[in-house]
Formats: sequence, C-alpha cells, structure tokens
Amino acid sequence: MPSVESIVELRIMRKEQPSFSYAPFRIMAVLFGTIAVAMGWEAISQGYLWNSGYNARIGNETTGTTLSWVIIGGLFILAGIFPWRWFVNRSKR
Repeated sequence: MPSVESIVELRIMRKEQPSFSYAPFRIMAVLFGTIAVAMGWEAISQGYLWNSGYNARIGNETTGTTLSWVIIGGLFILAGIFPWRWFVNRSKR
C-alpha cells in the first residue's frame, strides 16, 4: 500500500486535466470553414463573383462577394486547427 506522502507527491506532479473539451467546437469550426470555402471556391470557378439577395426588412437588394466566403471559411479553418490551449498557456508565463 502506498504511503500518504507518495500519493500527495503524485497529485502534485500530475497536471490537472481540463474538465471542458473544445474538440466539438473545433470540429464544427473546421467543418463549417470547409463548407464555406468549398461553396465560395465553386462559385468563383463558375464565374459568380457576387452573391445577391433581397432584404425584406429594408426592401433593398443586398450583395456580397463570394471571395468573402472563402476568406471567412479560411479563418474558421484556422481557428479550428490553431492550438489555442498551447497559446493561452504560453501567454500566461
């Protein structure tokens, strides 16, 4: 049977495991980013440089670039892949 002192030493040596996992959010960010990049890239390859829509609230036609879909998707992919926990731990030093 291990002594009380060795159990205390083991507790001190072990790092606490985080109780909250960001894995589902990271997977969703990468998935959404991949879909956004694919949609924007396909629209650009077919020659559609602008997305147009209708805003019923103000009654105007709205437009946005398809390149923005590629950029936003790329940012989501980077946010999902980037090791945020490592970055936060390094910034605390």
